[in-house]
Amino acid sequence: DLSFFKNRTFNGALINNFIVFLGMMGSVFAIPIFTQTFMGYTATQSGLLFIPMGLCIPLAAIVLGRTLLAKFPPRSVIFWGTLGGALALFFLSYLDPRSGPWDIIWPLSLMALFMGSGMAQRTNLIASSVPSSEIGVASSILALVRNIGGAVGIAVFGTLVTTFTENNVLAISKNSIIHAITPAQHATIIALIELKAQVMAYSQIYIIAAIVFALGGFAILMVKKTPAAGQIKLTKEEEAMMEAGE
Repeated sequence: DLSFFKNRTFNGALINNFIVFLGMMGSVFAIPIFTQTFMGYTATQSGLLFIPMGLCIPLAAIVLGRTLLAKFPPRSVIFWGTLGGALALFFLSYLDPRSGPWDIIWPLSLMALFMGSGMAQRTNLIASSVPSSEIGVASSILALVRNIGGAVGIAVFGTLVTTFTENNVLAISKNSIIHAITPAQHATIIALIELKAQVMAYSQIYIIAAIVFALGGFAILMVKKTPAAGQIKLTKEEEAMMEAGE
């Protein structure tokens, strides 16, 4: 039903989800590549880094989500949760080949906590903005938008890594003086320039991901203020019945 897209709440929730998953998937996909390329981790070791993140999302959705939903409007929870996730992604911009597993685990876990705290509210906003008979369709659209956002994010950030690396190689080379005597020394210096350029590229995409993530938070401000849980909003018919004493 295309009339769904006339609803500001529906559109705001969709835009927030699209931007957030674009930034999250676009940046998170690069972590295993970084750890295996620059930190010497195996594929299994790289995968283990995501276990705490996987545990934090449902934990935050169950514990923090219910607590915050009872005290604050969903729009506020999603807004601040998204900004918190953006801050967590920004900390990943400090990764370098000397980083340890904890330098990856805690920013990912922090982002998951912020994301999980607003996950239920995102779904509730979609469900509450359409007729009850259309909740299934609306939820499917939400899942589709999330998947598209993640796919676009991986494509965009994968392209950015390549582009930034090329630009960084040119910038570093332009501002470097190479004192190489043998071909082996020259090859080593070129390899170090490429390594530095790649590490810088990853740092740059995490900064961009944090900015994109934050923009997703502001997108939720399109949603009209909604009452916190426990505050019952009566329909016009129910208000008329109460006024009539029925």
